[in-house]
Amino acid sequence: MHPLLRITRPGNVLLSALALLAAGFVAVGPEALPQAAPQLALAAGAAMLCVGGGNTLNDWFDRETDRANHPNRVLPRGELSPQTALNWARLLLLAGLLAAGLLLDNPLPLTIAVVAVALLLAYELRLKATGLPGNTTVGLLAGGLFFYGGAATGTPGATLWLAGLATLATLSRELMKDVQDLEGDSDRRTLPARIGPAATLQLATTVLTLAAVLSITAYAQFSGRGATAYLVLVILADGWMLNGCRLALSGDPRVGQQALKQGMGVAMLAFIAGAAL
Repeated sequence: MHPLLRITRPGNVLLSALALLAAGFVAVGPEALPQAAPQLALAAGAAMLCVGGGNTLNDWFDRETDRANHPNRVLPRGELSPQTALNWARLLLLAGLLAAGLLLDNPLPLTIAVVAVALLLAYELRLKATGLPGNTTVGLLAGGLFFYGGAATGTPGATLWLAGLATLATLSRELMKDVQDLEGDSDRRTLPARIGPAATLQLATTVLTLAAVLSITAYAQFSGRGATAYLVLVILADGWMLNGCRLALSGDPRVGQQALKQGMGVAMLAFIAGAAL
């Protein structure tokens, strides 16, 4: 794979498009989906460009610490020059904002995209090194992606539950990642550096437990078979993610945060099933 493509983390870029499309489906349901499809396709393209640009920019800012934390990434391996990576990030982010702006009959998606890019820059320039505020910003960016999907259909309110739960689950995962990267993040005041890995993992578990409780209450927005399917799948997702917290607390934050990512995918399927049935 070409370094310009690999530095965007194409797996995450594709997942962002799927998340947005899932949010759009939850917002409008199967019957109205064909009518909303053009807006969702354009919004998904804009999201993929912005996420790819954000991932590239993240690697550019982290090029020194990644020598210890992620030595196999593009910049530590010398496969791209830092200047090339920075120019590529700028191009992708600008293209993503322009694509979002094409939804001219609905200014909300562009507004969300501009706010997201501003948060991304604030995170990289300042908030990343501050610990919990930086973790919370990443959570908001993840939740905002689902809200953006709803906004592209003109019905953002239907995705608020999904966006909120994604924010909390991502915050929990980011805390685990900071524990995993503690040694390489010696130049940052991350939460594990301030209060210790054990306390940070306990906080991550508390945040995820709150998300799990709230996910059960979201059952009320569905009905019939959809409600049953949602409940079964979301309980599976919650158990999967809480087991990830258990694994992290037992000494393996890397496996724990991977389990959270997988469980978030199952939770997304729960919302899709709830809206589809």
